[in-house]
Amino acid sequence: MTRRVGGPPARGGRERISQEMLAALAGRLTVRDWWLLEMLTEHQILTRDQITRAAFTGERQTRYRLADLYRMQAVDRIRPQYGMQASPYHYGLGLAGARLLAGRRGLSVAALGYRPDHLPTLAGSPRLGHLVGTNGLFTALIHASRSLPAGVGLTVWWSERRATAAWAGAVRPDGYGIWHGSAGKRMDFFCEYDTGTEGLSQVLRKLPAYLRLAATSGITSPLLIWLPAARRETHLRRRLTATPGHAAVPVVTASPLTTPAGSRCGGPAGAVWLPLSGGQRLTIDELAGRLGTASPPGSPQPTGDAAPYPQPPVLRHGIPGTHL
Repeated sequence: MTRRVGGPPARGGRERISQEMLAALAGRLTVRDWWLLEMLTEHQILTRDQITRAAFTGERQTRYRLADLYRMQAVDRIRPQYGMQASPYHYGLGLAGARLLAGRRGLSVAALGYRPDHLPTLAGSPRLGHLVGTNGLFTALIHASRSLPAGVGLTVWWSERRATAAWAGAVRPDGYGIWHGSAGKRMDFFCEYDTGTEGLSQVLRKLPAYLRLAATSGITSPLLIWLPAARRETHLRRRLTATPGHAAVPVVTASPLTTPAGSRCGGPAGAVWLPLSGGQRLTIDELAGRLGTASPPGSPQPTGDAAPYPQPPVLRHGIPGTHL
């Protein structure tokens, strides 16, 4: 169930977008606005909190700017219902934003992949929680990176679609990233985000594809698996270690840690990552120091029509940065 609150009329009553409106909107978009449109195209949906953590300095600033972008139809928004509880706003690409971005890329709106019904359809899909959770993990890493020195932190974040295209369907990770560690090493990693709604056998079925990729390419990028609870993580680790050939790929697991008082602590950037090979839990930066490479192989590029535009760079210190 989805409802709209405030702002312009519902989708059917929104103002028709003229060329004059598009020109006026283009003149009002900041560098950060353009970046946000690209990110929403790449990753489909981001919550207001995720956008704040990735690109703004405060929730109030985010709220006001997103309200302006919504009124101008640069972005669209929904409020999915999770059970009996209303969620925060979830944002996707709006029609005016899609038209401007498509024009900037020299594409049609259809070639960009925009569909007016995509956001409300996604709101009713069982995929929503998984997608929002995956995006939350990566935006937490972006947030942690913003206070680090230049050249350190998350510099690349690919969506499932882009990563699947890059490896020609050999693997289908929920995301792919590159973390440049403070020790001077770079860690290219795949990410699998587990919501706990499926049996562990479904998670285990993904490992052989990563083992085959490592065997054929000679590249053993770590596989990071995020689980919703410590007990499920423990059970998965036990079954992973019993999987033949599992040591060919560095597998690392994590789940939200719980304090003695019962509160959760240690997000994805914290000391929550535990290599399957053993040892202590590490931060993402410490993990890069342990599993990263000093002279990494070049990152593969997307192929075909699955990603017809450049990957937007991770935002650093409030302005778009560049891939390293």
